[in-house]
Amino acid sequence: MRALTLDFMRTPRRTPWVGMLLLIAGALALGQVANHERALAGQIELADARLEILAKGSKTKPAQPVDAEAQQQEIRRANEILQQLALPWSALFKAIETSNEKEIALLAIQPDAGKRVLRLTGEAKNFEALLAYIARLEQSPMLRQVYLSSHELRLQDAEKPVRFALVANWAVQP
Repeated sequence: MRALTLDFMRTPRRTPWVGMLLLIAGALALGQVANHERALAGQIELADARLEILAKGSKTKPAQPVDAEAQQQEIRRANEILQQLALPWSALFKAIETSNEKEIALLAIQPDAGKRVLRLTGEAKNFEALLAYIARLEQSPMLRQVYLSSHELRLQDAEKPVRFALVANWAVQP
């Protein structure tokens, strides 16, 4: 076996130029980072100034005056529409359909939900069929005070039907 030579006091090699090169490179990198940070800080200040100008501009705009009367009318109109939608339309049309028979041909149904009035226009084969139809409508729980507002005997048609217009009060069931 060979003997080991250990030298704990050995002098290190000197290469001062490598350390100096690393020091210069670090200083240059630090300068670049500081320069970049300064540029970003300037951009942030500019953006803050623009934001402040925009915020002041939006605050100084005068508010649109609210027309209270127009708003009240709009609310009233919306409530009227909601009331009309809440009415029992299917029950009304069912009452009209169950009263109808083949001797009567309805041409128009014109409900006025605000006044609770219903106007029916149609043709009947004869006057007796029309009177029977009015009686059936009066028996309906949805319709009250059914009356004949106008009628006309159509002589030019072959079967001579009676054209009529009925008006009825529309009773809303609870």
